[in-house]
Parts: sequence; structure tokens; C-alpha cells
Amino acid sequence: MYRALYRKWRPQRFEDVVAQRGIVTALRNQVASGRVGHAYLFTGVRGTGKTTCAKIFAKAVNCLHPKDGDPCGECEICKGIDNGSILDVVEMDAASNNGVDDIRDLRDETAYTPSACHYKVYIIDEVHMLSTAAFNALLKTLEEPPAHVIFILATTEIQKVPATILSRCQRYDFTRIGPEDIAQRVEYIAGQEGLELTTDGAELISRLADGAMRDALSILDTCAGVTAKIDADVVRRMAGVTDRSYLFRISDALEAQDGASALAQLAALRQQSVDVKRLTEELIAHYRALMLAALPGGQSLLSGVSPEEEMQYLEKGPQLGQREAVRAIRTLGNALEHMTRGSDQRIELELALFTLSEPPQTAPAAAVSVQAAAPAAPVVRPFVSAPAQPAPQPFVSTPVTPPPAVQEPLPAPAAEPTSAPEEPAVSPVSVPEEPAPAPAEEELPPPPDEPPVAESAPLPWDEPTAPVTAPLPEETPAEASAPTAPAPEYTADPAFSRPRKVAAEGINPFEQWSEVVKLLQEKDPMLHSYLRKSKAYFDGTRVLIDGGKTFRDFIRVNKDSQRLIKKLIAQVSGVAVPIGPYEPRTAVKHTSNAEQSLHALEKLGLEVSIEDSTKKKR
Repeated sequence: MYRALYRKWRPQRFEDVVAQRGIVTALRNQVASGRVGHAYLFTGVRGTGKTTCAKIFAKAVNCLHPKDGDPCGECEICKGIDNGSILDVVEMDAASNNGVDDIRDLRDETAYTPSACHYKVYIIDEVHMLSTAAFNALLKTLEEPPAHVIFILATTEIQKVPATILSRCQRYDFTRIGPEDIAQRVEYIAGQEGLELTTDGAELISRLADGAMRDALSILDTCAGVTAKIDADVVRRMAGVTDRSYLFRISDALEAQDGASALAQLAALRQQSVDVKRLTEELIAHYRALMLAALPGGQSLLSGVSPEEEMQYLEKGPQLGQREAVRAIRTLGNALEHMTRGSDQRIELELALFTLSEPPQTAPAAAVSVQAAAPAAPVVRPFVSAPAQPAPQPFVSTPVTPPPAVQEPLPAPAAEPTSAPEEPAVSPVSVPEEPAPAPAEEELPPPPDEPPVAESAPLPWDEPTAPVTAPLPEETPAEASAPTAPAPEYTADPAFSRPRKVAAEGINPFEQWSEVVKLLQEKDPMLHSYLRKSKAYFDGTRVLIDGGKTFRDFIRVNKDSQRLIKKLIAQVSGVAVPIGPYEPRTAVKHTSNAEQSLHALEKLGLEVSIEDSTKKKR
């Protein structure tokens, strides 16, 4: 009866195992010295020899005549394990026996001594498929099994195995088998089977196997069913791939920004029944080779390619460049990820090829640089940032002493080209101006004892006259006309039509708040959900946010969100200002209109008496 090549040529001794030299040496030394553990864990990708080494180890510890840690293969124990007549070596598939009842039955069987062998060996394949209850049931037995029991666990997904299991086992990691080792083994087996396998065919098989010996022998078995003379063309046809020259044609079309030719090449390959997912993987490997060829000293990293292809890669790699190769790898990788989610494979690959046929998007970067340079222009204006910095605005009567020092630099901006001695007077004002656009993190206003806070000429309530009683609206336009020229350009401080004490009533909205909310949608979606329908007001010192009680409770304890909002406000307005909650005034209990009018007249000094039927009130 015919047996598959990977089963027929499964190694029977440690010496026949390909690649895994370190693991093989450790296991052989343990058998030879008699230092055999009670639990082993073999992990690695498919086809690297985990189950094979487990079976060889099971025979080696029970062999009657071992040779340097290897089973002899001739005694009755070795032959009985190979043909399945000895039941002391149990191979269990955890993928189909993953329940707690299966592990309980196995635990009960460990109490019985082996019938013919020295050790009773349990090989549990795909152990990561066990349920949590099954793992818990195995813990105690795995930690302290009977002296005649050995557990060998094998898995391809080590991250799913609990740490309590890992700590009770000797772990051995099986690495991928190199293409050269796979090609050499495949050529040997092909010669033993009477097949004519060319070197190019063996190299192509080793590359398609992706480090798994079982996959390589399966491809060889498939090709052997068609013809006994196997070359690279037969392997490509049977494995579902075509000549690798199509990869260079596609990459050349994409480099020339000819998307139509690349898509036409894809359509032709699909007409030949080429698997689109495999084609995407080949393109990723192709661009990886181009990237390595463009890398200085990367020629030694090119593996699994023929000498002719290596020359092409070394020629085209530097022309393409590393940056473009990395962009292609990422784009094709995203398309491959979408294919695994169920999207149409052809459409995903066509979109990726169309994206690569277009030049890289450099326009946004230029736009950002222009926007970044824009705030630098107003830096020349000495009084632009002054409206955003005066913190103690309500204290109009306090700056009685500073006005003489503040009034001197005011004529300087009105007549900038006057005299050189006045420029040092302006420079102290520009010093606080420089950090204004940059400090996204610095949200604190300047200290109240700084003299520049009162030199904001555009503000009518900063009148420098000695008897500061109340701001005169008539004098405001005349005095603030010259300094307020740059004020409309500086949008951080909205123009006020009334004194700042009424800002909390919604008279002065913060116009840039909608831009801040849009930026929050990208930076912090959760915070954006709080502020999506919110409003903000500016009282001359702080930006007051009306986001509701839920937002106030959230922002009080979340310092990172506070810093983010301040940073975005500074970004859109150009000035870093503190923030605060908007507290609407509570509704005042209304009285009758007549009574209000009488009280108002009484406050103006008129004698008013309110009479009713019983008493008279003054």
C-alpha cells in the first residue's frame, strides 16, 4: 500500500533529523546518561520535526540496545512501537480530545505500570487546543507523575499554553529548516525514489516549503504523480506558481507608474489559475529581495533565489530604492491582511497595485510645512500676544503704578522706524511673544507681578490715567485705533463688545472651538464624544468649556485630557491659555414687572411706597 513520502521518510533516528542539531544533541545526551525528565514541551512551526523527535525519544528511552542515545530500530520494542503493537507509547491529539474528561481518563491510566516498556510515554500533539479545565486537570499529574510516566507535549502556538504548564516542562524550540537543508534532503529522497529532480526544482521546492520539511515532501509527492522528471517548470505548474519573471514585469510597470500594465499582468496570471493570495506573498518576497539588494552589504541576505535572479535583483534593487521597496511591502502586506478577513482577493491586490503605481503622497507634508511657517510671520508684531497673556484682567484699578512704565513703549509700535533707543523698549515685549506659539504644554499664564500684563493697548479697560474709575467707551476707539491694527489677525482673543465680567453669560464665544473639536476626533475619540456638541467661551484669561456635568467630572481627574485640550487650543489659536468649566448662572427668581420697576426707581433715589390693604412698606 502506497504511503506518502513525508510518512515513509520520517526519520527513525536522531541522526536523520534535519537541522535541529542543538535539540537532537540534548535529547541524545539525556538518554545516554540516564537523566531523563518527566515532562517535555516541543514548540515550533509546522513541519520542523516536533512529533518526529517525540517518537524517536519515546523509542530511545525504551530501547533494549540504544546506541549513543539513538534507538537501535531492531529490537522488539522499537519494532513494536513502529508498527503500533506496543501500547505503552500513546499519541493523543489534543485538537479532538480537548475536554476535561479526556484528561481525567489519561490521568487514571498513568497509575498502571507499562506492560512491555520501561517507560509509559504520552505524546500530546497540539496541546494548546486543550480547554482551561483540561489544563487544570493535567497540572498535578504533570508536576509529579509516577516514576514510569513521561509526558511529551507538542504545540505550534506556545503563547496559548498556560505559564503553569510551561514551568513544569523542559522546553525546546524548533526553528525553521533552512532552504539549503530542505533542498539537500529533497534531492536525496528523490534519488532514493527513482525521481529525476533538477537542482532548480529542488531550490524552488525548498523556497515554497517556507522552512517546513513536510510541505517540501508533499510538493515533491504531488510532482511525482505527474512525471518522474521534475524540474522548476513542473514544480511551478503543480504548486500553483509561474515563472518568477512575471514579478519583475509587475515591479517594472509599477516603477514606471504604469498601473494599467500591472493590472493587465495580474489579469493574465489569474487567467492561468494562479492563486491571488500566493501571488501577493510572492510579490512581498520579491520586494523584500529588492530591498535587500538595495541595502549595502545585503547581498548575503538574498537566499532561495537562482544566480540569474540574484543578478537581476542586484541590478534593479538600487534603481528602485529602499524607500519605495518598503512602501510596496507595507501596501501589499495590508492587502494580504484584508484578504484573510474575507475580502475579495483580486480587488484587494488590484487596489494595492494601483496605489503603488501612483507617486508617494508628498503634498500633505508641504502643506504642513507651510502651515508651520505661517505662525512664524506674526512674531514680528510686538503686541500680538499681549491680549492673551494678561491674567489679572478684573483688577482694573490695580495697575495704577505700572502705567508710567508701560506707556513709554506704546508709541514705539505706532512709529516703528523712529529711533534706535526705542527698540530696546519693544524687545522686552517680544520676549514673551516667542514662546507663545510653541508652548503646547505650558498652559500657565504669566505671573501676575509681570509689568507687561497691563501694556495691552487694544484693551479699553487698561486706561493709563491715574484716577482709574471706569473704562470710558468714548475714548476706546481713539486710543486703541493704532495698536489694535494687528488684533483682528490674532484670533486667540475675540473682540469684546462689553466688559469681560459678562463673558460667562455667553456674550464672547471662542470662535476656534469647532476646529479644536475636529482635531480631537483624530487625537482622542473618547474625549471627542464628550465635546462633540459642546460650546466654549473666552473671558480674556481662560477658555471656558460648556460640556455638561459628565464632562466636568471627567476632565477634573484626567490631567492628560486637560493637556491635550490646551495643546490643541494653542495649535489653532497660536497662544497657550488655561481652560476652565463654563458655569451658567442659576436662574434668578422673577418678581412682578411692576415691583421690579418700583425697586429700580427706589435705587435711583426716588421715594417709593408700596401699599396694600393691610400695611404700608417703605
